[in-house]
Amino acid sequence: MEASIKKLEITSIQFESNDLEVLIKGKMSYGHLSHPTDILVSQTQLNKIINQLSKQNKNFEFDKLITAEKMYDNETLYTILLDSDVNSSLYLHEILNTQPYVEICA
Repeated sequence: MEASIKKLEITSIQFESNDLEVLIKGKMSYGHLSHPTDILVSQTQLNKIINQLSKQNKNFEFDKLITAEKMYDNETLYTILLDSDVNSSLYLHEILNTQPYVEICA
């Protein structure tokens, strides 16, 4: 039963201004098995993820982790890199259960 619970350890989050999808990179774990993965989620799901990370990390300051980069098409690429100081492990069924998400793994 434990192996069926998906746990995601987030390493980075990326999204562009005026884009509805958010790219989350990390390591997916199913019990003792794990693999690198990319997940596409909605902005709403991103808000849930940020709220959960804030609950798990006492001194989590999202605005200090985010970087902005101008793109060629006048859009802005936002990137959040989560290092080992941040507890970025989340159970997927707790945060991504309201809307579908797309897992991309090769």
